[in-house]
Amino acid sequence: MIKCEKALSIVINSIKGLGSEGVDVSSSLHRILAQDIYAQCDVPPFNNSAMDGYALKSTDVKGASYRFPAILKVIDDVRAGYVSKKRLKKKQAMRVMTGAPIPSGTDSVVMVEFTQRLKTGEGEFVKVFKTTEDEENIRLKGEDVKKGQGVLTKGSLIRPQEMGMLASMGINRLEVAKKLRIGILVTGDELVKMGQRLSRGKIRNSNTYSLTGQVLAVGATPVNLGIARDNKAAVRQKIINGINKNIDLFLVSGGVSMGDYDLVKDVLAELGSEIKIWRVAIRPGKPLVFGYIKGIPVFGLPGNPVSSMVVFEEFVRPAILKMSGAGTLFRPVATAIFAQSFKKTKGLKYFVRVRIENKNNKFYAYLTGPQGSGILKSLVLADAIMVVPEEISELKKGQRVCIQLLTDRF
Repeated sequence: MIKCEKALSIVINSIKGLGSEGVDVSSSLHRILAQDIYAQCDVPPFNNSAMDGYALKSTDVKGASYRFPAILKVIDDVRAGYVSKKRLKKKQAMRVMTGAPIPSGTDSVVMVEFTQRLKTGEGEFVKVFKTTEDEENIRLKGEDVKKGQGVLTKGSLIRPQEMGMLASMGINRLEVAKKLRIGILVTGDELVKMGQRLSRGKIRNSNTYSLTGQVLAVGATPVNLGIARDNKAAVRQKIINGINKNIDLFLVSGGVSMGDYDLVKDVLAELGSEIKIWRVAIRPGKPLVFGYIKGIPVFGLPGNPVSSMVVFEEFVRPAILKMSGAGTLFRPVATAIFAQSFKKTKGLKYFVRVRIENKNNKFYAYLTGPQGSGILKSLVLADAIMVVPEEISELKKGQRVCIQLLTDRF
């Protein structure tokens, strides 16, 4: 067995990017930027009102109050999308809507809540009940970004806010990393397809679905390669079929341990695979295989549901992100206070499923229940994975621990 850090280093250093492709902004959600983005214009492109109210000269309302309001003549009404051709003179104001260009000769906007409209035979006036400062309630040209400024960096994940930012700068087409196709093959005579009758000794195939979800969550496309039964011919044919489906990374779940029917490693070797990793000093997930087949990265994952998902989280997810050109490969980490006690085998790194409570701005970690590698509920209830180093054999209540956050609710 090799240590977790060495295994992860082998994986990350082996993985190469796959290049980029052009997409429209409307199709860019959850893609990885393959270029740096610079502003092509100022955003906003002109000074505009941040509020509904009145544009005016601040000197004309100096000292204004509810007891002694300033009274200004209203000479125009400016809506968003329109420009006034008039220029403000002393003791004048223009009514403006949010987003409307700031009229010439004005230096501030007073919110409508601090005004009162007056209509007289001499026209429209406004009472102003407060003073304003220079540039008050004005969104300045280039306040968001200035022309030529670096806005987004290569390797960034495109979220809804990045899509809006790109649109605001007039960028409709951009380069993103190619979307990976991830082959998913599960093995085992005991597995039953969804919808089939569950007879004695059989279990439902859950790994295809959990791995599909994990692949989708990381922005790649899952390719379901079905179930291979526990014989070399079946496993070999399914792997060959997968290779021919133009996939970028291969996942095989089950059949990688040391039993008589754990055939995946042998089949991969017979097909000419270059095996770089077999068995890692972790729990769950010890019987991990990693290598290359026909130039395609391949991971042999344990068949137990939790082991499969944890190995994906710790090794496969960073590999997919590396292939996608992502700038960040790993989950955010934090420190928590362990609220229970826990014993483990020395020499193995443990990935323990925990729920997190935030008390007085401190994280407290609690086990999600039994931690067996077949207990999928331990992940269903988890907010984080608690990482317990090899050299530790026992965690005590109150001890500080490292956690990988699986949720953004904190």
